[in-house]
Amino acid sequence: MQRSKKEPLKAQIKRHASKQPEKESTVINPEDLIPMGSTLLNLAMSDTIHGGAKKGTMINIIGASHGGKTILALTCFAETNRKKSFDDYQFIYDDVERANSFDMVRLFGNGAAKRIIAPRNGTENEYSPTVQHFHANVNYWIKKSEPFIYILDSFDALDALEDQKKTEEMIQGLEKGKETAGTYGMAKAKAASSILRNVTSSLANSKAALFVVSQVRDNVDPMSFSKETRSGGRALKFYASHEMWMHSIKAIKKKDTVIGNTVRVKISKNKLTGKVREVKFDVYYDYGIDDIGACIAYLIEQGRWTGGGSAKINHDGDFDFENCTKSKMVQLIGDSQEHYMKLKKLTAKVWHEFEDSLKLGRKPKYE
Repeated sequence: MQRSKKEPLKAQIKRHASKQPEKESTVINPEDLIPMGSTLLNLAMSDTIHGGAKKGTMINIIGASHGGKTILALTCFAETNRKKSFDDYQFIYDDVERANSFDMVRLFGNGAAKRIIAPRNGTENEYSPTVQHFHANVNYWIKKSEPFIYILDSFDALDALEDQKKTEEMIQGLEKGKETAGTYGMAKAKAASSILRNVTSSLANSKAALFVVSQVRDNVDPMSFSKETRSGGRALKFYASHEMWMHSIKAIKKKDTVIGNTVRVKISKNKLTGKVREVKFDVYYDYGIDDIGACIAYLIEQGRWTGGGSAKINHDGDFDFENCTKSKMVQLIGDSQEHYMKLKKLTAKVWHEFEDSLKLGRKPKYE
């Protein structure tokens, strides 16, 4: 799309979005994609609305507490539960933190909730206490030759067998009035590289997918350009197909009470498209990801629609109902699967128009 010197970019997007057919990748098979529950996040990760993460890969979700990491990861279970190409997949939730108290049926649906299991149901180590146990659990499911989606929540809560033994030695020594010398806390980072290398290689062959949730930490390395980091060394970044950082940018309140957060997600590593992109959406405690609201906000931001806030949104005849406020539009679209799909496709058109505007427009270097 050639950008006019006079016509603003947003006006071009609005003019062309209704004329151009929806673009979808011809490289990625839609049946191999795991939907993330957010149309914008799917587009940021894969350039399609069919999903963001790909079978056979590891995805690292990093963020602070109450930033929506766990809800985002578990939403993938709810979304893939609707997709036939995942009917034979196991949904494995390794809740290492033992902190999940969500109403799983309300947030993710009865169908998905029934399919979610622990890595080793009914055993002493039902969840992974160490990185070595995590490795063993993933290998256990790979050897079963059953495809699966595995969520590790979180990597930070895992210990290492070496560190556990060292802690026991230190406690025993202190009880006897002796101090035990030696390093502590480094074994996990050392083990992560070889373990994740083995895991990601196995995932690619089995068509399974692994979501690793990480807590954001302040980066104390004076030589780093980043203020934030995560535990586990550099292995997670190196072996992840997608790396995403989630930040809560605004609390959502009702009657002076926080009911959710607006989050920004930055895709800082993307092996599917190579693109670094940021998207925003709301996450509600009793609902989950508000995909409809995020798509509407994006269309207004890009100039496809006008209005918003308390004012009526002019949807330019894209829907068969009259112009209305955002809250009313969210309700109308949410009540109709046909309207919802139309909204997602329109969002994809506008997204691709903007992506086209970023291209250099030069002849390819290689035939």
